[in-house]
Parts: sequence; C-alpha cells; structure tokens
Amino acid sequence: MAVAVACLAAGGCGSEGRAPPPVEPSTPPRLTQSERAAARAGERAIRSYCRALGHHLAGRRAAPGLGVQRRAVDGARAIALLARRKPDARYTPAQTARQLTGDTAEDLEGTNCSRRLVAELRSGL
Repeated sequence: MAVAVACLAAGGCGSEGRAPPPVEPSTPPRLTQSERAAARAGERAIRSYCRALGHHLAGRRAAPGLGVQRRAVDGARAIALLARRKPDARYTPAQTARQLTGDTAEDLEGTNCSRRLVAELRSGL
C-alpha cells in the first residue's frame, strides 16, 4: 500500500519522468480526380432530376424520364460510396465527402424531391 501511495505521489511508477511520444497527426485520404468528378456528376444528376420533378409537379413539363431518375440514383450511390470509403477526404476545402453526403441528403429532405435518393445517400453515413 505504501509503495502504491509513493508511486502515485511521485507521478506514477515506471514512467521515469518521460513524456509519451508525440502523436503524429494523420492525413486524411484524398479524393482522386475521378472520385471528385464522380461526386460532381452525382450532384449534377441529383439536381437535374429534382429540378425536372419540380417542373413536372408545377405542371410545366412532363415527368422526368427513367434515364434521368437512374442517373440521379447512380449519382447518389456514387456520393454515398465515397463517404463510406473516404469520409474525411476533402471534396472542397470546406467540405468532406461525409459532409457532402449528409448535406445533400438534408437538402433533398427539405425539398421532398425523392425519399429513395435520401435513402441512397444516408447509406453512406
């Protein structure tokens, strides 16, 4: 008991006054050019689909075709995949892949564009 008290009073036994080694900050992975391009294309496809759907619901145009919807779903999947693989990689200087995914899903929830797109995006979080 006396040894334990002496060790505690001295700042710990066995440390011999050495500080722990410094922890090197890890560098988050980077997005490749093709990954960044896929994310941009995914964003564009989602916006295009939601814009077309909005025009349709307002009675200004025909419903978006299956190809437009398919591209939007594929875009959401591509963005979600990046968030799973490289969540901390920077998409922009102010936004990580994870943030892109969450922000895009949140935007879609606010517009009621597509629950399916939101679900695809959320799968990456």
